[in-house]
Amino acid sequence: MKQISEQGTLYVVATPIGNRDDITLRALEILKSVDLVACEDTRHTGQLLAHYEIKKPLVSYFQHSKLSKIDFIINELKSGKNIALVTDAGTPAISDPGQVLICKIREMTNERVVIPAEAGIQASPNIKEWIPASAGMTVSTSWIPDLKLTVRDDSVGGIQIVPIPGPSAVTAIASVSGMIEKEFYFAGFLPKKKGRQTCFKKLSLLDCPIVIYESSNRLERTLEDIKTYFGADTEVFIGREMTKMFEEYWGGGVDGVIQSLGEHQVKGEIVLVVKKISKSHSSLSLRAHPSESKT
Repeated sequence: MKQISEQGTLYVVATPIGNRDDITLRALEILKSVDLVACEDTRHTGQLLAHYEIKKPLVSYFQHSKLSKIDFIINELKSGKNIALVTDAGTPAISDPGQVLICKIREMTNERVVIPAEAGIQASPNIKEWIPASAGMTVSTSWIPDLKLTVRDDSVGGIQIVPIPGPSAVTAIASVSGMIEKEFYFAGFLPKKKGRQTCFKKLSLLDCPIVIYESSNRLERTLEDIKTYFGADTEVFIGREMTKMFEEYWGGGVDGVIQSLGEHQVKGEIVLVVKKISKSHSSLSLRAHPSESKT
């Protein structure tokens, strides 16, 4: 019987969201051990690896990558290579193009796969006899009669996807906001134009805090939309440039936060927590203007 070739592992590696010292020891070990690193920006990831004296081949993989990039990475995994998937900051596949690659691999492995067609099918668990199989045929087993298995000539069932947990802007903001007691909804990046109104209408119906990613140049517009769709009694908490040199946090009623933006220019990456709450139960005051909360 032909032996099934070993296939590689895709490690989904979290990297720092700002401060390079936040990387985990396990992440460093994985980055040192893999054959290839798939990343959004080879220059950005190259700087991180150089900081830790790690030299690995890099392949760029971003939102508008061609399908050939996905095929290349999958073929490398199928050939037995281990690959680390990283994003520019934080955990890959969370509002991140890495999700496309992972979904593609999951789709390919979702079928019940016996083994590659050339290997054959075991007649029963107690009999060491293999029945020749051909690609596409469907078989059942004598010991599990209702189980139907599909034979494929190009199995990717051996590709493992392993998370290497670490930094995430979602959990970072949730841990310091003081607004999340139990559940929350992660909305990620909101639509810029098409579907934006529908998105806000749906979010306004939720009965839990919402975490949103936003850029500084769209922050005021988003806060105005929050006020419109959620109500003037809505509270927000903002994290800017988290873990970086000029990180800052402030929050309060959406009206007050909007007013503070009119007096201070805000730059950098933004994460918001949004919570509908009545004025009589308000727990957040406007803690600080952006320029007053430097750390």
